[in-house]
Amino acid sequence: MEGCTILLNQALRHLAPSEAKVATYILEHPQDAVSMSITDLAEKAGSSAAAVVRLCKRLQFDGYAELKLSLAKEVYGNTPSVGGPYLFDVKQAQNSEQITSMMVQAVCENITKVVSVLSTKSLDKTLDALNGAHKILLAGIGASALAAMDLYQKLGRLGMYASFPSEQDLQIVNACSLDEQSVCLVFSYSGETRSMLTVAQKAKQSGATVIAITRIGGNSLSKLSDQVLAVPDSEALYRQGASLSRLSQLVVVDILYSCLIARRSDADAFINATWKAVSREGL
Repeated sequence: MEGCTILLNQALRHLAPSEAKVATYILEHPQDAVSMSITDLAEKAGSSAAAVVRLCKRLQFDGYAELKLSLAKEVYGNTPSVGGPYLFDVKQAQNSEQITSMMVQAVCENITKVVSVLSTKSLDKTLDALNGAHKILLAGIGASALAAMDLYQKLGRLGMYASFPSEQDLQIVNACSLDEQSVCLVFSYSGETRSMLTVAQKAKQSGATVIAITRIGGNSLSKLSDQVLAVPDSEALYRQGASLSRLSQLVVVDILYSCLIARRSDADAFINATWKAVSREGL
């Protein structure tokens, strides 16, 4: 994970007031903050050391030292900082060419942000859990269901049995039958969809490892999960339709798939076998 100021900007509006004070101070005084102790930072920000610790945890840093290291890379390495989400009003665009250019720019910027907000430690722990699971449940509705479906078919290509019930009630029912050797991946950009929270709760009660694919900044789903694969906070929750959020989740799915291929010695054999099964050669 990298890009401390990117993470802070993404998470800022979701933070508790005491944490927001710390985040705001770091963003406004990065060169000062990088050399401060946790006590000094808390005092300068008008907050508390406990709030600094909570902020580090919320941003998925192991501790204050790791946050400062990430910040130092930006301050001394001149790493560019990306601000808030890229927004544009399509009604103000003059023609389809302009809309095309604006949309492509937004997509490229958003995909770049995925690198900054996705924790490699959470990713590695997720991969370990998936490789050791005897049962995998995928859950998601609406646009998030498209990402869940994509992972479902990709796991099948690797010979990894997973289930993805199309109805949210069935996802909840299936979560109740999981156990300690199971993994439940819940896709929800908002992290507040009631049915997805129920899936996570039931999976947790069953002893399964719960993994959330959701926006960065902390939400109800993140709090219920063992691991969080964060995506950029790129869209308002009330919007004309999921676009950048859907693409971010699909990028995370592709990252998971690529990492699983690299880790599994039988991946090539399964990919070849499944390709032959559905190609003309296999018919």
